Amino acid sequence: MFGIFELTQQDPKTLQERSLKLAEEAGELAQAVLAATGAPGSAYKNMTLADVREEAADAAIVALSILAQASADRDEFDAELQRLMREKCAKWQDKLAE
Repeated sequence: MFGIFELTQQDPKTLQERSLKLAEEAGELAQAVLAATGAPGSAYKNMTLADVREEAADAAIVALSILAQASADRDEFDAELQRLMREKCAKWQDKLAE
């Protein structure tokens, strides 16, 4: 998927460093959402939904790189990504149906 597994293999970050990077990206996403929705104290940053989309993509890439680093090889990464997304989305759907 977009070369994420291969890029992860080339990047020397540890799993801990990647996890901290994900926390950083989540913070940037939260900041963009607050600014784009005009939350008090954040509106001055003049961010839009385009900024929200960009920050969401950054967070998703880092999250996928963590999954890639926690996988033994490309096949396991692909299989786990498919399995986990299927299971997690089904769980989400079940919760919505309650």
